[in-house]
Amino acid sequence: MFTGIISHLGKVNKILHPNDWELLVDILDAENLDKSYNINSTPIGASISCSGICLTLKKVLNNTLFFDVSDETREKTNFSTWNSGTLLNLEKSLKVGDEIGGHFVYGHVDTTAIIQDIKKINGSYKITLNIKNRFVKYLASKGSVSVDGVSLTVNEVDEDYFTVNIIPYTWLHTSFKNYKIGTVVNIEIDILARYLESLNANN
Repeated sequence: MFTGIISHLGKVNKILHPNDWELLVDILDAENLDKSYNINSTPIGASISCSGICLTLKKVLNNTLFFDVSDETREKTNFSTWNSGTLLNLEKSLKVGDEIGGHFVYGHVDTTAIIQDIKKINGSYKITLNIKNRFVKYLASKGSVSVDGVSLTVNEVDEDYFTVNIIPYTWLHTSFKNYKIGTVVNIEIDILARYLESLNANN
């Protein structure tokens, strides 16, 4: 489980395809990592959110993290758009006692969305994202959504899109700074919306 508060950026080193897909991620600025992301203390088998996808760490070499990625994950996320140099938002899994600064994020991507528009408003950015119609019902103005692993507040919702505002700090310290119109992003719906749907369906 995660909170959607990004601690570090990673950069795709390479993607291999021996059996499942193998992902190698370099942690940026590895010499200045704070204690919350000490590579040497990150155990093998740990869960790490890579732009919203929960992956299991299988190996660490210097400042490079190694993961396996299944065909199913590739098909249901934006992983197929990644290549060498792609920036990824990284977050280690939540520990008991950690501050929950965003909302509960599980790293289970529900769908992808496409950036339709980016508008700079003063120092912030308003992003419009096209999403499949069947997922719109899970979004609500002022509700929470995870976009590429980042916990954000939904602003507007329409029949096939929603908007979010990105403050300057988040823009500079996440992969958002590289986004452009047409970029495909991972979307995880707030789990509370899922439970409400399940409750309503059973009543």
